[in-house]
Amino acid sequence: RRFLDQTARLLPSGATVASVTRRRCVEAVLERRRVAVFGGTFDPPTNTHLTIAAEIVHSQCADEVWLVPSGPRHDRYRSAAQTAGIHRYCMCQLAVNTTFSHKFPVKVSNIECFLPEALPTYDLLNSLSKQHPDCQFSFIVGSDWLQPGSNLENWTSTNWNWKPGDPDGQRLIETGKRMLDEYDFLVIRRPGYDVQGSEEDPSGLKQFGPRLSWIEMPDGTTFIEGNLTSQEIRKRSAIALRLRDAVSVNSLRDIDGLVPRGVLSYMWRHRFYNPNPIQLSSRKRVAIYGGAFDPITNSHLTCVAEIVHSQCADEVWLVPCGPRPDKPGLRTPPIDRFC
Repeated sequence: RRFLDQTARLLPSGATVASVTRRRCVEAVLERRRVAVFGGTFDPPTNTHLTIAAEIVHSQCADEVWLVPSGPRHDRYRSAAQTAGIHRYCMCQLAVNTTFSHKFPVKVSNIECFLPEALPTYDLLNSLSKQHPDCQFSFIVGSDWLQPGSNLENWTSTNWNWKPGDPDGQRLIETGKRMLDEYDFLVIRRPGYDVQGSEEDPSGLKQFGPRLSWIEMPDGTTFIEGNLTSQEIRKRSAIALRLRDAVSVNSLRDIDGLVPRGVLSYMWRHRFYNPNPIQLSSRKRVAIYGGAFDPITNSHLTCVAEIVHSQCADEVWLVPCGPRPDKPGLRTPPIDRFC
């Protein structure tokens, strides 16, 4: 009460605390950042993913684009194991930070990739909104999702009231209609997946939900896209590595230029997407280089290189530390120092 009384004395003549509070709330909503959520497995992230993210920013449909690597997707990987979330997250960070300038508003979120399984879309958007109340989130979909046989209203979410002993069929509940009512969806036109408009609805999108809109480019420019997929990258990588007895510098040349160079190097170092992992004939001598690396510097890298050049070790592994009570200034999360 004392706070309100003191605040009232500072208000313009005729204004009330309630009216100013309402105005502040409206201003806060209007000032929220518009964030387009670009979800996917990103296994690995490709140049096409980055082009799409950039074009969404260029379209001015959103202020920022966040790449959100999914949790484990059992529906997408029946015959092959999905790359661990930490590696897909790191590859996305490498892709974004080696492709765009530091001011370009494309970011990576780790809200989902370390969970036991992928989040349903509605649950993901709700989690993001709760963590970032200063943002207004929309979700990116392709027109391939707006075809006969697929209905966004049928999308499901986790039933948080489910408990062991309840029927398995009750683990999920349909929340698609609520999702379509509460969030905007930005639709990318996919070749071969047209959506027919009508006189009442020239966009053709109202039949799928009240808040869907096409991503349109300003000033008559054209949205640039590609047909490169992560699956194609995995396929080419597997073929290239299967045709060679061992991983060499040229093993992944079939995908060079299709993924950012940092991602290509990361794939090579970890030998991802190799159907026949290499069996090493002898033990490697590995030097462990521990530290906070907050941030990593050229001196750290020079030291690593010199250890290799000294031939005292075959490899050097940088091991960023966990939380250090003796270092109160160490505030960067371990996952970001790892990346």
